[in-house]
Amino acid sequence: MQGMVCGAARVFCLFTLCAAMLLPACAFRDEADDVQEGMRIRVDLREEHRCSRMSPAIYVSDAPEGTAYYDVRLVEIQSEAQEVFLGGGAWEHDGTGLIPEGVLTRHYRGPCPASGRTGNYAFVVSAMSRKSMQPLAVRLYRFTQE
Repeated sequence: MQGMVCGAARVFCLFTLCAAMLLPACAFRDEADDVQEGMRIRVDLREEHRCSRMSPAIYVSDAPEGTAYYDVRLVEIQSEAQEVFLGGGAWEHDGTGLIPEGVLTRHYRGPCPASGRTGNYAFVVSAMSRKSMQPLAVRLYRFTQE
């Protein structure tokens, strides 16, 4: 009987030790997956852009070679599988990395959740080539608006 208890205790200890060793590896992997190399975006979103037709300035760095223009969309994320298009536009890549304030004019309406509610939104910026409809790179800028 004592041998069975010791054997079960050994199996439990071995399982616990393996799990403890794997947890840091999983945590490291999750952090590494969040870091994306290549194109980066930054959005200068201010209070005056809320419920407005004026889009914020967007800064793009490290655009892929061959980028001719950016396709930008603002979406409201309503669930894991549903997004609502709130407008956007295209802007020629001129090498500065700046998509100026107010240039997104394709049905653009800024983030505007109902009073007392919080909305989840994302700017989706795609670096595009004139040779293909497939984006060269796509980045999201997710944010919450009250």
